[in-house]
Amino acid sequence: MKRHANMPNYKKIDYRGFIFVVHKEYGMLLLHCTRKPKKGPHYQLPGGHIDTFEFEYAAETLGPSAEENDILLEACKMGAARELYEETGIDVRGQLDRVHPAPLKSKHGSNSNLSTSSNHNFGLTCMLKNKCYFTLNADDDDFEFPLRAKHQGLLVHPDDMNGSHLTLKISDEHSGFIFENDPRKTIDRIQKHSGGTGSVALRMTMQEFWGGDEGGEGSLESSDKNEHGASSLSSHGVEAAAFDNDGESRDLLPPPPRKKVGHFSSCFQNCC
Repeated sequence: MKRHANMPNYKKIDYRGFIFVVHKEYGMLLLHCTRKPKKGPHYQLPGGHIDTFEFEYAAETLGPSAEENDILLEACKMGAARELYEETGIDVRGQLDRVHPAPLKSKHGSNSNLSTSSNHNFGLTCMLKNKCYFTLNADDDDFEFPLRAKHQGLLVHPDDMNGSHLTLKISDEHSGFIFENDPRKTIDRIQKHSGGTGSVALRMTMQEFWGGDEGGEGSLESSDKNEHGASSLSSHGVEAAAFDNDGESRDLLPPPPRKKVGHFSSCFQNCC
């Protein structure tokens, strides 16, 4: 097959895609990883490496006039959906219209914190350090699996009681999963995953929501407890970090005003 004139340079750049999966009642899906001794037990976002066939299929589907960033975005969306299926059993590969780019850059202009020489694709608002981040609003139906899978004993429940009736087909690289409804705790939990980039991406996505009009639709006043009895804010902010060219982290954004904080579902239904 003839190579597309605007094909992204995926042979030299390790593009990856990740999904912020948010259940409208229970919060963000986090996968528990205990099988990487160097990092120790930690939580991860579903996602991973974008394969060659996904770039080729995206280029073929979009046609010869497609721009590089269009191909890159479509390939990363396909790859992230595939990784989500492989790691959890949640299958949106045929429903990619539900998978939305996470708004890491301001709607009102590019974010200067992303404009470094290590970020090759300034046109993609969902990309940070060659990683594309997407959002998916999920409900109970996404956690329903055929009876055959249930009989084979492949399904696992969350590690705690939050959403305990839901099940996933967890891959071998993970040992379990939880839902986290506290944005700051989630940012902290995924700090060890993928060099901390996911924490930065989530912080920037949430900041888009926190920076909206006070009292607007979907925003919630700060409170000590959410509807499930969990704290809606940790007692202190989790500082985000950007990355210099040498890979070292540096402070990125100040903590957002606490009165802007709401549930993940409120954010993602309004800012994504």
